[in-house]
Amino acid sequence: MPIIDIHTHCSPPRPPGDRFGVQEALRGTPAGKNAITNYRGLPAVSYHEMADFELQQEVCAQAGVTGRIISTPFAAEVMAQISKSPSLDICKAVNDGIAGIVARAGGNWGMGTLNPLDPAHIAEAERCVKDLKFKGFLICSSWRGRFIDGEDSFAFWEWAQDRQAPVFIHPPRVPIGNEQQMNQYKLDELIGRPFDTAMALARMILSGLFDRYPRLKIVVAHMGGGLLPCMGRLDFGWRLGCEGMPKESVMRCKRLPSEYLKLLHVDTMGFWAPHVREAVEVFGSDRVMFGTDYGPVPLDPKEHIDIVNGLPISSADKEKILWRNAAAFFDLDVKAA
Repeated sequence: MPIIDIHTHCSPPRPPGDRFGVQEALRGTPAGKNAITNYRGLPAVSYHEMADFELQQEVCAQAGVTGRIISTPFAAEVMAQISKSPSLDICKAVNDGIAGIVARAGGNWGMGTLNPLDPAHIAEAERCVKDLKFKGFLICSSWRGRFIDGEDSFAFWEWAQDRQAPVFIHPPRVPIGNEQQMNQYKLDELIGRPFDTAMALARMILSGLFDRYPRLKIVVAHMGGGLLPCMGRLDFGWRLGCEGMPKESVMRCKRLPSEYLKLLHVDTMGFWAPHVREAVEVFGSDRVMFGTDYGPVPLDPKEHIDIVNGLPISSADKEKILWRNAAAFFDLDVKAA
């Protein structure tokens, strides 16, 4: 049976000659085969697996993964903050790098990246689809501290809806609340990032973005991040209303916030079977896709496969999660063995 991993990352080589003036700022301190980075005061381990494509292919094949949709989550957004170069030039270079990685082995596909808050990036989105043959786009849930529900995002969302382009929402390197002692215990990665995703999705729902663009094709990393535990609160807030509150505090969505969950898909990445079961219960087996975050999270992808296979659902539903949903959502030419 095919198994398609929609959430797997590999770092493209940095442009030669430090084209964007970022290498010094991103250089880490060696720690065995890995490196320790400290971007904006948030220490993190940069695992060697992230940049070792051959090793990734070997590990995934041993686990039973037959196809990967490869992307890189942080490169463009981080480089754009450090560099004086236009973010569009940086995104083009990153996308070319991902295309080069995908071309190194069959059975893989690519996702492009861009800044959804800059309408000038829509031309790059078209290039990714037409020339690079990417199957979708990874965008950060916030771009340099700005979320993706405001008017500056409308041009991108209109294009994505018209094009029916799959969009994968992933948290940024530096999440919301990063200055609140998140340099301790890896809290920026473990807590901050899922709640950056939750904040972005809550804003997209409450602002009425999904009423404006109801046909978007969106899949969210990490089972929706921290969204599901907050859905009851969004619902009761909407039911209580906003009478008398300032204009910016008034919820604009037309329906109960939880009703908008039917517009979203999620992946299975989380390493906790109870949460995967909850995701399947909430979203349904038709809107959950297999994802591992392998590369930056170099734990055996088979652990994720075992969690899916251990779910109390039918074999047909497990096949949907492991590959059929991804093949349909991303329009992949994959058939049952």
